[in-house]
Amino acid sequence: MSATANPFRIVHGTVRDEYFTDREAELERFRRVLEEPAAKLVVYGHRRMGKSSCLEEAVRRVNACGGHAIIADLSTASAMADVGNRVLEGAARSLGRRWRDVLGGLLDRFQGSITLSTDPASGLLLPSLAVSLRDEAAEAQGNTLAKVLDTIDALADERGENIGIVLDEFQEIAEIGGERAEWQLRGTVQHHQHVSYIFAGSKPHLVGRMLSSGRAFYQLADEYQFGPIEPRHLSDWIDERMAAVGLEPQGAGQICVEVAGPRTRDVVALVRKCVDRLDAGGRADREVIRDAYMELIEEKDEGVRIWWSSLTQVQQNVLRAVAGSTAGLTSGQTRVRFSLPSTGSASNAAKALLNAGHLVRTDNGSGYVFDNPFVRGWVVMHALKDVGIALDPLYVASRVAGYL
Repeated sequence: MSATANPFRIVHGTVRDEYFTDREAELERFRRVLEEPAAKLVVYGHRRMGKSSCLEEAVRRVNACGGHAIIADLSTASAMADVGNRVLEGAARSLGRRWRDVLGGLLDRFQGSITLSTDPASGLLLPSLAVSLRDEAAEAQGNTLAKVLDTIDALADERGENIGIVLDEFQEIAEIGGERAEWQLRGTVQHHQHVSYIFAGSKPHLVGRMLSSGRAFYQLADEYQFGPIEPRHLSDWIDERMAAVGLEPQGAGQICVEVAGPRTRDVVALVRKCVDRLDAGGRADREVIRDAYMELIEEKDEGVRIWWSSLTQVQQNVLRAVAGSTAGLTSGQTRVRFSLPSTGSASNAAKALLNAGHLVRTDNGSGYVFDNPFVRGWVVMHALKDVGIALDPLYVASRVAGYL
């Protein structure tokens, strides 16, 4: 089947329109926060759930209805000055022509410390802080970010408007500037009466620390955990879109959700690969799904092998156990079967993999699962054979064990 006939979008970046499903409750809540002066919300959830797509859609809807909302992606920031630049860029991209009024006010207040350049792709005028700021102390950079946000609040006040700001991947602020940067940000935003904030993060264990007692974000904002799309809704949506282009789903939606879930992007990646393998009228049966899944696994083979070789022997055996065992990681049965020397060493290795983002806790907290279903599949296909275990690539130990 040609790529143009595929009803599932290539899953890099964010999605909208017909490629976006469900999330109406989340969209309505986010929209309300972005339109309510001084409102604050922390949104957290694992990567590839569709959180950024939902936030972008909420911003788009606010702006489409005449409101003002900005989204700033902080995922690549490596200095506090970068955060300020991302806020400025987000304003330019999100507000469109209305940005000119805000831009004029910013230029007046910053008196030459903001430069403008034209984005070659969109033609937009994009502002940025002076490059020399990145060489200044972290506190000075944080003060400049505060000035950017204070200026936006003041401009909104002058115009009798509210501006909603989404700081996506906001946990990077703690990674960049530590707790001091968190307190600087809190000290700024808690006084704003004409700006509302959504702080969104995709590393729940880091966000959890930022929200804990004694940290800057403790009780600063309401909290919302962004979870997976309800499995039945997602599987039905997949089957409907397959049928709409003349394919026979054969219950493909449910199988793909079970194998590649719960992250929406992973599920869509598998479904898209299935559709690419079918001709018009084809049947998306279990064999097609298996072949598509194995193809995705093999596409990642080189990178996974390099990563695998960087792990300790205990970490490798922990990953084998998570992929192939239905018993608890520290059970005697698992430790013997996968050569784990002690409960403590297994727990420490699992914690290191958790902190690195390779494993996540199960929904009920009773065990671990892989962050990436295709890495799990690679371990099932390749690494389990090292210890004499051969399983169907579609095998998911955590579901057999009832962890999820």
